[in-house]
Amino acid sequence: MIRRLCKILLICGLLVIKGFAYAQTASTGGYTTFTISEGQTIVLHGSSANAVAYQWYRNGVKISGAFLKDYKASLAGVYTVTAFSEGGCASNMSDGVLVVVNSIATPPPVTKPDTAVDLMITIRSSNLSALPGDIFSYMLTANNNSAITGTHVNVTYTVPDNLEYDPQSEKSNAGNITYNPATRILTWSIDRLTTNAPINLTVPVKAVKPGVVESNVSILGKEPDPVMANNVAAAVQEVNPLVIPNIFTPNGDGVNDTFSIPGLNTYSENEITIINRWGSNVYQKKNYQNDWAGEGLPEGTYYYFLKVKNNKNNWDNYKGYLTLVRSKVYY
Repeated sequence: MIRRLCKILLICGLLVIKGFAYAQTASTGGYTTFTISEGQTIVLHGSSANAVAYQWYRNGVKISGAFLKDYKASLAGVYTVTAFSEGGCASNMSDGVLVVVNSIATPPPVTKPDTAVDLMITIRSSNLSALPGDIFSYMLTANNNSAITGTHVNVTYTVPDNLEYDPQSEKSNAGNITYNPATRILTWSIDRLTTNAPINLTVPVKAVKPGVVESNVSILGKEPDPVMANNVAAAVQEVNPLVIPNIFTPNGDGVNDTFSIPGLNTYSENEITIINRWGSNVYQKKNYQNDWAGEGLPEGTYYYFLKVKNNKNNWDNYKGYLTLVRSKVYY
């Protein structure tokens, strides 16, 4: 039987995380938020069609041994989950759920209403399914939920290792931006943040290598802040490696007529070699443009060797088999 792309074999759907009814829900920084007391746990539930296993993450880091549909969370953080099919196909990373743990021993700080400023920060990604080489952006939004103006407000964002920051394309409707390449910390300074007048900063980045990307951002002002839970936010997503199909059908029907590799054009250079089952080269190309149609070759199984140059000027290597089918294929 001919194996198709994972996205054809597994219909993952949207992965849903929910807390069971005994936890109060709220919304903080764009996340569904569950608040528990210190020492308590909350059961998070993953649900995906055709899934046989799961992998849970806390703040973008894999939780060892957390492979079941349900996960008991007792620590504060942003929780996400990925589902896997029987064939090993992984779904996209789910939306995050924020678990807040209230300390029993430490009472909340007491501030005077006329001096407290409730600052809030959120972060959004413009591309949740990025490939290496993709250029996208994060939208940071700073807001003041209080009746008085916040002053000397600083927003800090640490650029993850698998992203590159491009200061030439940043856009802000207020404030000054500085970036330290050594610490990878971007600081957005806002002199005055008035009541319910959110301001935005667009941070352009480029994905440089596959893996989980966790972007953390925080906000702090001169005045005391009575609600610290919304002073931090995180965006967790996945930079996917190249997904290379293992079948193409050059039969002239206009569908899948060439061996096309999604995302290949995001790399600066590539080299591809196709060989037959006897080890003879049947096609070879530098800077392949997804245009090979198997001209003059019979149906059957072939093997590819692909090299792509990443943004660090290193070569990533891929290899596998592909099937050429000229007869009509129904998906």
